[in-house]
Order: sequence, then structure tokens, then C-alpha cells
Amino acid sequence: MVGRAKTPVTAKSPLKIEYEPEVDILTIYFKDPETTLSHSGEAEPGIILNYAEDGSLSSVEVLDAAQRYPASQLTACSVDEFIDLKTASSVSGIAPVTLRAQADKGRLWAIRLAGKWVTTRERLQQYVDSRARGPRSAI
Repeated sequence: MVGRAKTPVTAKSPLKIEYEPEVDILTIYFKDPETTLSHSGEAEPGIILNYAEDGSLSSVEVLDAAQRYPASQLTACSVDEFIDLKTASSVSGIAPVTLRAQADKGRLWAIRLAGKWVTTRERLQQYVDSRARGPRSAI
């Protein structure tokens, strides 16, 4: 009879996928994004492997991601960061109807996902910051 080797049980690492359109980098985190890295290496042109201090793979960075993946897939990569406009309203203190109107005008980045309008905290902050520094015209 052949015995089975027992595999040690380890805690599952948090998988997080993040796309940064400003720099066109897709990052796949296998460990906490704040994990201290010991070294990195380029597996192939545009694919960077980042290793934690214990030698395990911490994250993979895909440079020029828009050339490798469709925009719809990249947009969906930060789903865990999406917030609906009601939540965005409570965070920013701006009425949901105003946020929706600003999204319609292209001033706030938002998309319709599963029947709800959503944005990200980062895009909401960019919009709030732009309101604070933008000139107000007299009516």
C-alpha cells in the first residue's frame, strides 16, 4: 500500500490584482502588497517577478499591460476597489445624484457594473481634489 504524503496546511495568501492605467502596469499580488521585497527579476521582456525576503514569489508586474490585454479585462482588475455611488457619497459628502451627474459629464470616472454605478476611491479622491483646486465661476 502506498501512503500519501501529508501536505502542510498553510494560510492562503491574499490574491489581489491591480491595474494602474496612468503607468499601464498590471500587478498581481500573491502576498500583502506591503511585503518587503528582497529582489526582482525579469522573466521575459515586460514581466517582472518580485520575491519576498523569504524567497517566495510576492508579486508579478506586467508592463505595457494595455498591449497585452483588452481594456475591459484591465478595467475589471480592481473590482475589490470599486465602490458604489452611495458609498462614494458617504465618503465624500457629495450627494449621489451629483456624483452621477458628474460621471455623466465625464468629470468623475464611473462605470455601470451589475446594475450599479461604481467608481474607485482613488478616482473619487481625484475628483474631490479637482473640485477643491478648480476655479469657480460666478453665476
